[in-house]
Amino acid sequence: LTTLAVVSAKTVVISVGGNTTNDATTVFQPSSVIAQKGDIVTFNFTNGNHTATQSTFAAPCVPIHDTNVTINGFDSSFRNAGNEQAITTLQVTIDDSNDPIWFYDYNTCSKGGVGVININASSTETLQGFQRNAERLNGTASTSSAASAIASATSTSTGSNPTATNSATRLDAQCILVAALSILALTL
Repeated sequence: LTTLAVVSAKTVVISVGGNTTNDATTVFQPSSVIAQKGDIVTFNFTNGNHTATQSTFAAPCVPIHDTNVTINGFDSSFRNAGNEQAITTLQVTIDDSNDPIWFYDYNTCSKGGVGVININASSTETLQGFQRNAERLNGTASTSSAASAIASATSTSTGSNPTATNSATRLDAQCILVAALSILALTL
């Protein structure tokens, strides 16, 4: 029975860095694949210096272990393939084909350099949404996100009636403001 499972397993290849355009969303080709339990997804590093690192939909450019210590996701570390002179691979065996596996490239994540294995077509978590999260939370849009958080904190602290604030609402607003300023400082 084990032999049968090995025979039916397939290899799914994702090229990393093969596209030489400035479009970060094409660092993984293809950026979305389907693989069954037992299949092997091979990240083929062909050009440039990139990573393939597992993350979560909510935190696109953060290693999954940093957001959930119970998961030891995959991380290729940097693989400098140069100009197709030092091609290397990372193989990931699929243990569960029911849950999406989100991943990113450290160098291009904030510009949309992300991908997914086993996207759930009936879910609201899409590859395009994952790319937007990566850009919004970790890239060019992070400054505007911090500004939005500051504006939100200010409106929360005053409410719809500026004279009707209470100390709990003010404390919540201050916490939001401190978090937003921390995000802003990280992006500068």
